[in-house]
Amino acid sequence: MIESYLDRRDLAQLMEWLSSLSASLLVVLLYLLPLFLLAGIALYTKRMLSRNRTSPLGSDLLRPAGYSLQKSVDDLQFDLMESFVAIPLMSSCMPLILLVQEKLLGKAFGWGTWALIAIAVACVVGYYIYKAVAIVKKLARLRLGLACEMAVGQELEQIIRPEGHPYRIFHDLPFEGFNVDHLVVSPNGVFVIETKGRSKLVLDGKKQARVRLEGDALHFPTHVETKPLEQVRMNVKAVRSWLNQATGFDVPVAGVLVLPGWYVDLKQRANDPYVLSGKALSGQLPKLTVGSLDLGQVQAVAYQVAQRVRDVDRERVL
Repeated sequence: MIESYLDRRDLAQLMEWLSSLSASLLVVLLYLLPLFLLAGIALYTKRMLSRNRTSPLGSDLLRPAGYSLQKSVDDLQFDLMESFVAIPLMSSCMPLILLVQEKLLGKAFGWGTWALIAIAVACVVGYYIYKAVAIVKKLARLRLGLACEMAVGQELEQIIRPEGHPYRIFHDLPFEGFNVDHLVVSPNGVFVIETKGRSKLVLDGKKQARVRLEGDALHFPTHVETKPLEQVRMNVKAVRSWLNQATGFDVPVAGVLVLPGWYVDLKQRANDPYVLSGKALSGQLPKLTVGSLDLGQVQAVAYQVAQRVRDVDRERVL
């Protein structure tokens, strides 16, 4: 009789434990299921899109304007998504683990344990919030730069000439540790173009859109910059050295700094580098002369540049 009672009590405890286990596993499953579902959908979609398909293109593509910035924006968007997923996950994962242990193992955790968990959660969540804010700020800067490079690329497309007077335009030329935003090969020489995106300030209800070149510096309404001019000069030096070595002849190279959306007030002669607004670029660039290249030299330089920027994987278009 006693043994039967004990068996029934043990069975009741076992059933209660199994019930708690089922409830806890259900909570965990419902919590994690959406995350695994999203990951599964992404992998399945990628596999289905790539199955039995190949690109119709026979070679890799030339880099478009802002290619490197676009890749950086894409990477940061994934990092931002990771932070958005991690914040709710980390804020509830550790407390959920403690609750599951209480249900399954009957452990009782004191206030000290919960306090430590709360501190750990606050630190982890705080880190991801800080990371997300930093990414959002960086994305804003990159998107501004990307928009400006695309705008300059469109302006450059307006100066293309027939084969007899050829202009070759390339974008996002990679070098060791930096990229040249745009490069124009023409009979008047090679022009290294650097785009700088700067937001306009609104003071007293009016947009401040005038920048002054004076004293080898750019004087914006609220600050002065010299690094953009120095960067263009370094880029010109690197491009000239590479092209001279790659082509076997001296290639005339000049630099152009473009400030889209700004009116450039020249208080000194600007030719090292030239400083232009975005709208003035297509009209002024054909008038600039840094040297002379015949048709064969233009084609030789353009060939070398094309090999350097033809690295956009054609398979990635699918």
